[in-house]
Amino acid sequence: MAEKLDIIVDAIEDKKGRDILALDFEGSSSVCDYVVICTGSSNRNIQAIADGINEKLGENNMRRLSMEGYDDAKWILVDCGDVLVNIFDRATREEYRLEVLWADAKEVLRK
Repeated sequence: MAEKLDIIVDAIEDKKGRDILALDFEGSSSVCDYVVICTGSSNRNIQAIADGINEKLGENNMRRLSMEGYDDAKWILVDCGDVLVNIFDRATREEYRLEVLWADAKEVLRK
């Protein structure tokens, strides 16, 4: 896996993110190389996961490009350039079912 992906997954685990899934889109998407999907236990936890990703990237001289959905914290999308991170609450993850939408993508990590 790419270094940035490892850093992001570590940040998610540090903040107690659950059901982490990383999908490989390298070579098949012009948008990103990897998509990460995870679930937080509460709105505060979801925000903490997003903050943790931003902090870990900064510690490694990397940065996120943008973040959407932080205030509502039901689904935060963190654009890290070649890695897109989707942080959901349980209900929203079940509603949008991105794993099903992208079922053809190669799974590179599931925790």
